[in-house]
Amino acid sequence: MTLPPFPILPTQPGQPPTTVGGNPRSPDEVNAVIGQHLRAFLAAKVSLDQDMRFFAATDLKVSPYNFTGDQEDALKAAVNSLTTAMDAIDLTFVMRVVGLA
Repeated sequence: MTLPPFPILPTQPGQPPTTVGGNPRSPDEVNAVIGQHLRAFLAAKVSLDQDMRFFAATDLKVSPYNFTGDQEDALKAAVNSLTTAMDAIDLTFVMRVVGLA
């Protein structure tokens, strides 16, 4: 998914910019930044859901992975706890903001 570039507000020649850093300077920039963050969250959620399904079906202690039991448990627990926490989030408004609902 490709995002449009942020609109650039011109600075007069010889003048410092009106803001320093990443502060949005217009409603369009606020929408673009928030939309980008929410889409990134949704993409991370999809990736973690895929990881969780992979881990549920895969024994990481055997070849070609050869993790120890503790390593496998740590990886699976990290992904499962993140996925569980993300699943608990009500995505109604997130979907509305990013235009998927």
